Amino acid sequence: PINPSLFYSGKIAGYVIWIALLVGTINASSITELSIQKQLAIFLSLISIIVIAVSLINLGSAIRLGLPQESTQFRTKGLYKISRNPMYLGFNLLSLSAILFIGNFIVLVLGTYSIFTYHLIIQAEESFLEARFGEIYCAYKSRVRRYI
Repeated sequence: PINPSLFYSGKIAGYVIWIALLVGTINASSITELSIQKQLAIFLSLISIIVIAVSLINLGSAIRLGLPQESTQFRTKGLYKISRNPMYLGFNLLSLSAILFIGNFIVLVLGTYSIFTYHLIIQAEESFLEARFGEIYCAYKSRVRRYI
């Protein structure tokens, strides 16, 4: 739905900083010895992992990589009652937690780029969903916010 170079580079940027966050938290000696900023980042990353996991469970068999070619059921249960994109919200929160935890300019740039890319992916997916589900999706869109 978006330029493939942008799509893959944005995803890779996110994966790189998420791995850096994981390595940083594994190497932390004790959470109580970390700064408040790093503790907040760890808390935020735990929330993001929960949001991602629950949104995956809510999607169930409707999970697809890319836009589905086959007929799919429109899902609005669970977290999808309060956010149209809870999985992407979780990804973005994880990127924000990496930015907070690592506190480095390169991670800030990569994280911002990843969040921007996911936003473009969301916009393209919303166009697809509107075309596929029509008025049902439009009604859902009018009552449920894009993020939170």
